[in-house]
Amino acid sequence: MKKDRNYLDIIIENRRIILVCMAIVYLFIVLDITLIDRTVGVRRHMLEPMWEVRQMLRSRQYTYWGWQIVGNCVMLLPLGIFLPALSMRFRSIQRTTAAGFLFSLFIELTQYITGRGLCELDDIIHNTFGAAVGVIIYIIVSRLAAEKEFEY
Repeated sequence: MKKDRNYLDIIIENRRIILVCMAIVYLFIVLDITLIDRTVGVRRHMLEPMWEVRQMLRSRQYTYWGWQIVGNCVMLLPLGIFLPALSMRFRSIQRTTAAGFLFSLFIELTQYITGRGLCELDDIIHNTFGAAVGVIIYIIVSRLAAEKEFEY
């Protein structure tokens, strides 16, 4: 007698396809937010590191600048999870962090070249940090899941 398949079984069987689709949607959203949905303007850049933190402390607008900083960290955090989930090559903190750095650099340089936003060193720093946090989360969850599976 054939066992009834439930949704969880289907999801587990199609895990890689689902992850690839989610990663593509995620990348499109990031590119839309950072490039596609912006109008062409003047080329601008801010290459002074940690200027946003100094601006936040000077202006005392902690909520606005805090969200700017946290938002940039969180933006590439999923990249740090998707890359190692999809490829063994990215199951190291160094490689995934480097990929996050390069993706962020691509976004910032494209923003500068096309005049679609402010090219910021801070964004690269915060995005790269977010990718690193993402891969660390992936590693921790993977190890916990492996330990849990080993118990059974």
